[in-house]
Amino acid sequence: MRGPESPLLHFLMNQTHLAEPITQFLSENLDSPHHFLVKVTVGLGKVNEGKVLVLIDSDLGITIEECAVYSRKLGKFLEEKDLFEHAYTLEVASPGLDFPLNSDRQFAKNVGRKLQIERKEGGPVEGKVLSFKDKNLELEVEVKQKGKKVTLEVIQIPIENIVKAKVIVSFK
Repeated sequence: MRGPESPLLHFLMNQTHLAEPITQFLSENLDSPHHFLVKVTVGLGKVNEGKVLVLIDSDLGITIEECAVYSRKLGKFLEEKDLFEHAYTLEVASPGLDFPLNSDRQFAKNVGRKLQIERKEGGPVEGKVLSFKDKNLELEVEVKQKGKKVTLEVIQIPIENIVKAKVIVSFK
């Protein structure tokens, strides 16, 4: 005989159960080949209970109006499927510059920008993305030499070595 599920196990099972049909629906109903799904989360804890957060991005940038269209489509889908037992809130947005990059398309989209990267091996590094291909990021980094001299060096970072990557916002 099986005992009661732990609250954490129940949360994780329900989150996956609810996020899967949302992910599938959106993946099949993106309006442009340039649009892509970044993340779907369904909050079921006391603080975020019933909150559905969907992050959609685009190779060319996504507008508030496009997010609103997806929100209406998804809202209609959720009502038709009656996935939630209780009230829920739905938020469809773009990931924003402070959201970590987590897909190949996001890395490719940010060629030419500076990133702050935490690596599994080699420590943190900052640099300008020169290219992204074959699951490798080519980054131009500043290397301090003796004295105050700084030189530029190009390094390769395999995507599997990246723990976290964020765009560095420059106001220059």
